[in-house]
Parts: sequence; structure tokens; C-alpha cells
Amino acid sequence: MRAKARRRGPRRAAPSLSGLLAGIAVMVLAIVLLFQHSTVTEVGRFVLFTGLGIALPGFVLWRLIGSYGRNLVEDFAAGFAVGTAAQIVVYLASASIGLQAWSWVWVPVVLLISFADSDVRARVWRRVDQPIRPVQAWLLAASTSIVVLVVYRRGPGQFLPAYTDPLHSYPDLAFQQALAASAKYDVPISTLWLGGEPMKYHSFYHQATAATAWATRIDLTDLIHSLTWLPLFLAGCGLVYALTTRFTPSAESGATWAGPLAVLIAGLGGAVQPLADTGLGGISTAVAAYLSPTQNLGVLIALALCVVVVDLLRSDRPRSRWVLLVVLALVAAGAKSTILPLLGFGFGIAFVHLAMTRQSTRTAFIGGVLSFVIFLAALVAIFGGSTWGTEVKPFQTFVQLAPYSMLGSEPHAQLLSAATTLLSWALGASGLLFLGRRRSSGRTGRDPATVFLIGFAVAGLLGTLMTTQSGISQLYFIRTAFPVIAVLACVGLANLVGRLGDRRAVVLVGAAGLCGLVALAVARAESAELRGIKGPWLWSAAALGVVAMVIALAWKVLRRPGSIVVAFLAAAVAASMIGATLVPLQAVGSDKASDLVFAHPGRGGATAAEAGAARWLRRNSQPGELVATNAHCIIQQGGRCDSRHFWIAALSERPVLIEGWSYSNQANRIALTTDANPSLIPYWNREELAANDAAFTAPTPAAIERLRKAGVRWLYADHRAGKVSPVLRNYVRLRHATMDATIYEIR
Repeated sequence: MRAKARRRGPRRAAPSLSGLLAGIAVMVLAIVLLFQHSTVTEVGRFVLFTGLGIALPGFVLWRLIGSYGRNLVEDFAAGFAVGTAAQIVVYLASASIGLQAWSWVWVPVVLLISFADSDVRARVWRRVDQPIRPVQAWLLAASTSIVVLVVYRRGPGQFLPAYTDPLHSYPDLAFQQALAASAKYDVPISTLWLGGEPMKYHSFYHQATAATAWATRIDLTDLIHSLTWLPLFLAGCGLVYALTTRFTPSAESGATWAGPLAVLIAGLGGAVQPLADTGLGGISTAVAAYLSPTQNLGVLIALALCVVVVDLLRSDRPRSRWVLLVVLALVAAGAKSTILPLLGFGFGIAFVHLAMTRQSTRTAFIGGVLSFVIFLAALVAIFGGSTWGTEVKPFQTFVQLAPYSMLGSEPHAQLLSAATTLLSWALGASGLLFLGRRRSSGRTGRDPATVFLIGFAVAGLLGTLMTTQSGISQLYFIRTAFPVIAVLACVGLANLVGRLGDRRAVVLVGAAGLCGLVALAVARAESAELRGIKGPWLWSAAALGVVAMVIALAWKVLRRPGSIVVAFLAAAVAASMIGATLVPLQAVGSDKASDLVFAHPGRGGATAAEAGAARWLRRNSQPGELVATNAHCIIQQGGRCDSRHFWIAALSERPVLIEGWSYSNQANRIALTTDANPSLIPYWNREELAANDAAFTAPTPAAIERLRKAGVRWLYADHRAGKVSPVLRNYVRLRHATMDATIYEIR
């Protein structure tokens, strides 16, 4: 009988109908958003491949290898991360032998095994252990929907349609598309916009997108600009929830509301913004979810790693979970360069803690060594030893952030900028102060999983404070860590609220949060005309203090249990953390608020005619055929050229001899040695550039012959980029002409 009971395993439960309806509501919202800028057939193919080709086989692997099955949100979110990782690994292997169009064949194999083998079927297709309660499900659906709608409004809703208006674009998306175009044909990827020279970059998002393009035959423009951001972001929200639930197992610890709140805070929070015209650093996931797809993928992989590491640190059984850790860490190496340093630091802090408390350090040691080895291998194999312009310059970040320019005339401007930025971030994550010393089951001392996450979060902050890069890209350290910071902050708030000893304390959190939003909105409006930073901060501090006092007094007037001091602190923390979402929420309807947090469209895109010519070139040429163009600068003014010109390579999917030269390894090396903006440095081979342009402005047989010897087959003449000589058609064959661009073929 005992053996029989063991075979049956723990009792499983079915999700509630109400909970399933909450999940369906989010899925319907997602599909509606996808339809806004894509056709029915594109959305149908994308949803089918994302569901059956990535999420479902990933779900199988997550449950089979990791023996998971807590709830469907976690299983499908983590499954999507594992499925994406598996797709990347398979694509890299298949593309290396020229079979990238068949990189989807692993999917039916995994699904077939999951149904055909009885033991596998029993482990995979079973009921969950801890189904989400209806109230929790609807709170999660609400918080996720709010964050997704904000991202959509300031992402696709603001930047699409793509390649139609040259005054309404974002050049980095064309850069991402050009890399994905290279990933369709090249292993490793190359710099298509600069003659196809080798590219050392975290490119796994581009391989994943290329795999989707081959499987669905959807254009890269639609995938990158309209489609791929949403499932990555939704899965990331699900993993924020999953990670939080590991630290809030009971109603007293905030099991019902902490996870959904963490999704809201991770998505939109992070920084209290008291200044009316100056942003204090956007660190939430919403900031980069659309315009930085590599960060979107990186956050997903980082969160999946954190979930696995937390479970391994608490119990290294089943050991098959190490397989998930290794696969995810390998993919993290090429998904986003910020992940592995944070992972290794977290393991290191956990190792020190376990050693000091005389507990087993085996898991932390192996994990740390694994992170270090993979990171070193990635530095050589993926990044070629390049740092992409990252330098160690402590606290230079506070010179690059907006408050410094506002305080430029003040003495100690850098110190003031640091103080106001760090205060803003601290208030947005003030729940961290109340993490306490939660113990894990069967252990003494603080939970090592909590220590690991603290180390992960601290590493993100240190990476941002100790390094610098053009474009303030060092912020991606803290942006990668911020979802974990949000989880810890919400767990800390739940610990604080739990001291009140009342399950209805969630009402206090909700009331304080809503009042905090209103009070901070009033404070921003009333202090908008004040100069400097002191007045706005005093208004905001007073607003938060009043909210905390009113909520605490109301709590005692209603004769609820607990100390009024605890109620005051809980209300202050909730008001600060939820109040930090104010400006992103205002950005839904306010361009002024949006500019403080989100990027806005700018100059440098293509007209519809130019884009159409580039697409014609893709349809009528062969992969690898070299193109020459006279278009190099998205903005040219006063002799300075912003060379972030990528869209010809992106849309044609062909290498261009010299289009732009920003974001290339050579440009970053020059910028690092000269301390210049890599987007504004002049091209380093003036003679080569002059010879290229001479073929368009003053064509001669010798000029065309030089291009032919360089391997050029096509000429893309952009009439908006400069005058094109009518004599050119005497030496080359005219193949396609539009209002703004003409394409020639070298005979």
C-alpha cells in the first residue's frame, strides 16, 4: 500500500473555471493588440507557431526535466522561456549546416514523445499542484493587462506603421531587424549595413526571430515591429508572478496579492518621479519591452534562471533541474550580456552566506563556477573580447542622467544628481527594507534563495553605478535586475503587512496605493513651476506622509488589529511603490509624461517608396549579393553625420558595402579610445567612402569597376540622401525606380 501511494504521488488539483477565464481574457487582449498592426493570416501563423512550436514543447520540457507543475501560469511562462531557449540552440545547430529552414523539426519529436511514452505522459500531462485561486487570477490578469496596455501605447501604438514616415521612426529597431536578417543566412551574424563584417553581439534574439521567420514565412518587419515583443513580455510577467509566489506561500504573507503587485511594480514602477520636466531614469521592464527586444528576451531568460536557482538552492532535487539551469545559462550568454555577471554575483553572495552559516555550499559553488565559465566562454566566442564600449567609471551614470544637466550650474551637481536618482529608486523599491530574516524549511539562518536574489539585485545596481557606456546603456544592468528587485520589494511589503495580523490588510495596500497615485499627481502638479529639486521633493514627501498618516489612522478607527506604526509604515511603502507607477500610467494619454520615461519617435526613417524599393531588392536578388548605396546618415547637420542608417540592409536582407557604420565593433573601438559618441564619429576609411559615393555623384567606368571588384552587384540610389547623377544609367542597368529611390544592377 505504501509503494502504491508513492506511485500515485501528491494529490493534484484542477484550475478553477474563473481562473481559466482570467487567463483567457489576457490572451484575448493580446490577440486583439496583435491584430492592430498585422493581418489575420500573419497573426494566425504567429500565434500557431508561438503556441504549438515554442510554448507547448517548452511546457513539456519544463515539466519533464524539472518535474514542475505548480500552476499553469508558471508552467506556460517558464515553458515559453525553455521553448525559446531550445529553439535558439536548435537553430544555431541547424543554421551551421545550412538547414535553418528546418529548425522547427524538434517540436513534433518532443510532442510525440510526450504522448507516446506512458511514463513521460504521466509526468507531463497531469493536473497542477497549486492552482491559482480565482481572486488571485483576476488580480494577476488585471495587473498584467495594465502593464501590457501601457507598453503597447508607447510601443507599437506610437511607432507603427513602420517605414512609412521618415520623421516618425526609431533607428534601433532597424538595427535589430538588420541583425535578424543576417541571422536568417549567416552563422555567426554579420554587420549587414557595413559590408557583412563579423559582428560580436548578443544575437540570440535575432536567431530566435529568424527561426520564427523561416517557420511562419512572416516578414521580419512585422515580426520585430508588431509581433514578437508581446509573448516575450507576457511570459516575463508570468515569471515575475511565479518567482514571487515562492516567497509568499500563505495568505498572511500576501499570497493573494503580492504576485500580481510585483507584476505591476516590475512593469511600470521603480522610480518615484517628483520633477515635472525631468525623468529620473526608466528602469522598469516597460521601458525596454518594445524598443529593445534583446532586453525583452534577456529579462525572460534571467527570470527563468532565477526560478530554477531558487528551487535548487532550497533543494537540489530533482537534479535534472541542473539541465534546465545549464541550457538557460548558455542561452543567457548570447541573449543579453548583463545576465551572467548578475547570476554569478548572486551565486557568490549565496556561497558566502551558506559558508558563514555552516550550510552546504555545493549548489552555490557549482552554480557560480558554471556562470563564470560560461561568461568567459561567451566573452571569447560571442563577443570576441569586446566590451561594446563599456568602461569602468564609477558614478559616471549620474553625469549622464537627466538631473545632472538640470543641475549643471549647481556646485556638486553630480552628487545632487546621484542623491535624487538614488532616492527616487529607493522609494520605488522601499519594500526591500522589510525583507526580514525569512527562513527556508529545514534550514537555519536566512533563506539562501533570498540571499541569491539580493546578490542578483545588488549586482545590477553596482553594474549601473560602476560602469559607463554611450547612450547610458549601463542602465541595462539594473533593468535586468529590476524585476527581481520588484519581487523582493513586494515580498518585503507582504512581510510588513503580515505584522498587522489581519488577512484583510490587502485593503490597506490597495487604498494606500491608490491614494499615493492621487497624492503624487497633485504634488507634481503643484510643484511644476518650482525651480530646482528641493521643492518638488518636499511636495512629494509631504504627499506620501499625509497618505500614510490618513490610512494608518483609518485603520485604527476601523479597529483593525496591529500597531499604528506598522500600519503607517505599510501605507507609506505601498504608496511609494505603487505611486512610482504614476508617470508611466500618465504616459498612456500624455506625451509630456511619456517623454520622461519612454523613447519617442524621431527623424531618420524611410519613406514608403524607399522601403518598397528595398523590399523589391530582397525579392529580386540572392542572399549574400552585395549592395552599394549613397545613403549613410539619418541626420546630417553642420558636417556631423548620425550614421545609424540600417534600414536598407534590414529591408533588403542583403549586405551593404557602406550604409551606416554605427553599432559596429570598429565604431565602438574608435569611440572608446577617443571618448566620442559612436553614432557621430566619421567613417574611418575616407577614401573608401569617397569611392563609394563617387559612383553615384560622378560615375565613371573606373568607379563602377572598383565597386565590381569589391563584389558589388546592386546599387541602391537614394534621391533623398543626395543628388544622383543621371549619367549613372549609362554604366549600369536600371532595374527598379520609385519616387525616392532607384535600383541599378552592375552588368
